[in-house]
Amino acid sequence: MSFSRFLWLLQKKQLWLTRADLLGDPWEITLAGEQLAHVISRHPIDPFPPRGVRPESAIQRSERIIRMWRRHTFISCWSASEHESHALWRIYCRSSEGVAIQTTLARLRESVGRLPVYRVTYQEPGNKRQTPTLPDLVAKKRPMFAYEQEVRVVLSTDGRNEIEVLSRCLEWDPERNVELVRVHPEADNSFMQTVTAAVEHYAPALNLHVIRSAMNARPPF
Repeated sequence: MSFSRFLWLLQKKQLWLTRADLLGDPWEITLAGEQLAHVISRHPIDPFPPRGVRPESAIQRSERIIRMWRRHTFISCWSASEHESHALWRIYCRSSEGVAIQTTLARLRESVGRLPVYRVTYQEPGNKRQTPTLPDLVAKKRPMFAYEQEVRVVLSTDGRNEIEVLSRCLEWDPERNVELVRVHPEADNSFMQTVTAAVEHYAPALNLHVIRSAMNARPPF
């Protein structure tokens, strides 16, 4: 994450969850292929709708439900990799002034209470003839994203009597839940000092847990 987002985390002691349709991938929570065909076949237009009710096709119904799910589902994205990822540093830290926070899957699950934590699977969308649920769709991405090895914290609301928002925040104490703060592999000493000072001020229990990225290591010659 960028340093500004990291500083926000330390100050607010909250986890940021982004609305699903704002994550940057238009295929988030979508119907396609055989799955869409199955849903259409299971929900034909009612030939005798109630008086005053406009009949809704299966496509229209599916589009309405998917749009609602996207707008009322909020996600915090993590990577369940055993090692740092050069690609993720490049994508999520546009400059060298970024950090990665590290925890364990067990600690992450404990820290978010009853919210589900899903391991994402990577496959072409809609390759099963079944009626999907929101958990089915939110935990699937296309194969070209497999390098992320993503784990997701998911918060979903029913959207009723609710003002539409772009994000949600979850109470989350970094001093309790973060194991390591890794500083960008290309960061200079001044940035390392800045991160250390911020941690010392806002999360002193993590003082000894700020380290340079493992990618910063240099070969002997």
